[in-house]
Amino acid sequence: MKSLAILTFLTLFTWTQRTPQKDCELRKSAEGIEVYTCKTADSKINSIQSSFILDAPLSTLAEALLDWKNFHQWQYKIRKTEMLKSISKDEFIYRAELDAPWPVADRDMILHVKMAPSSKPGEYLFSTIGIPDFIPPKEGFIRVPVSEGHWKIKVVGKDQLEIQHSLSVDPGGVIPTWLLNLSLAEGPFETYTNLRERLAENK
Repeated sequence: MKSLAILTFLTLFTWTQRTPQKDCELRKSAEGIEVYTCKTADSKINSIQSSFILDAPLSTLAEALLDWKNFHQWQYKIRKTEMLKSISKDEFIYRAELDAPWPVADRDMILHVKMAPSSKPGEYLFSTIGIPDFIPPKEGFIRVPVSEGHWKIKVVGKDQLEIQHSLSVDPGGVIPTWLLNLSLAEGPFETYTNLRERLAENK
């Protein structure tokens, strides 16, 4: 039961710019969503690369990606968010609390979020970069020490977007690497599915 609880929680850390590289394994493919885990040279924890299509206009997706108050409605296991610094309408720093089943300690993350057009027409970049030392650790939480996510968003048709997402993360604390790597595909898949449903409701 303890291992099952840890595996469930570890899917948190699988929420995204490129075609899967060498040493990548397809771990989940369903509903047009593909999630790969990839070996990395500088970490024993695998990175994540995902791709999928969204039937939504860019403005609707951007609204969801920047609506920090409602991340808990579609991002897996996020239970609470708070704004720490608003930089512009497309850039901010926020804190997220993440639920974990017993006996795993709850985590929190400090993320710098930014969305901007790329140098290519019809393409946009969205990043979520961890800055764990932005505020002191809070009692009752383990601060996620490493988190770097990148979304490449490409307009491919009327109200249709192609998404490529990469993520590297270390949840911190004492969790066996092999156990973490086993569970990396489920969290992103559920997050993307929830995002699709949310965009469909707001279309």
